[in-house]
Amino acid sequence: MSDVELDALIEATYKVEQLAPGLLAWIDSACVWELQRRSGYDFELQPPEAAIPPEEDAVSIDAASALRTSFARDSAAVRVLFDALVALLTGGKRKH
Repeated sequence: MSDVELDALIEATYKVEQLAPGLLAWIDSACVWELQRRSGYDFELQPPEAAIPPEEDAVSIDAASALRTSFARDSAAVRVLFDALVALLTGGKRKH
């Protein structure tokens, strides 16, 4: 993903309705992590479960699928990111 795509995802996490705040916080953190990694800062990225409480699981899966639909048509890299995220959140039981 390009820096522009990462910045757009970061911005989107603040502009969408906060129905899945844990997921949005993790997406923001993951994008910032990648930008910082590219700048030479190396630290561990926590998994989504670290930011998403169990009661937000279902809404987070739905939100990740919706975000995939919104962003994926413009970027194959973003589609791959959200495909992987949905698979991770569902244990591979749902594609998107």
